[in-house]
Amino acid sequence: MKKLIYLMVFASLLLVACGKSAEPKEVAVDQNTSVEDIVGVIVKNEFSVEESKGVVTISIQDTDVTEGSKSQMLKDSTKIFAELSKLKSVKTPAITWYAPLTEPDGDKTMTEVLNIYFSEEDYNKVDWTNYLQVDIESSATNYHEDKALED
Repeated sequence: MKKLIYLMVFASLLLVACGKSAEPKEVAVDQNTSVEDIVGVIVKNEFSVEESKGVVTISIQDTDVTEGSKSQMLKDSTKIFAELSKLKSVKTPAITWYAPLTEPDGDKTMTEVLNIYFSEEDYNKVDWTNYLQVDIESSATNYHEDKALED
């Protein structure tokens, strides 16, 4: 009987360990970490980064858009902004998400669906250590979403 109980406890622990974690991925950030490293850990989509004198612009191509994508884009964006806040070189970050939208003639084109920008002042006001509680839509200096994402 004891063996059965141990087996059940072991099996339940194994199932929990194999389950998908809802926790965001952690990024080990130091001053040698690049913006590309941070974004690459958080999103699995194709992306590009432009940096110049503290201005960081990230463009993400979300080719596997599904229901609930806006929520995931916001979570990923918030996590990226939080991790970027650990880099002294980042002053004004922006993230633009692109996704394929079907045109009236049936063609799918990559279209800007979400754009989030922070001025240096607004970026420094946010408590990024508690990024899970950040309402990025109201905290950002500029927040724009395509009507395709509107609830």
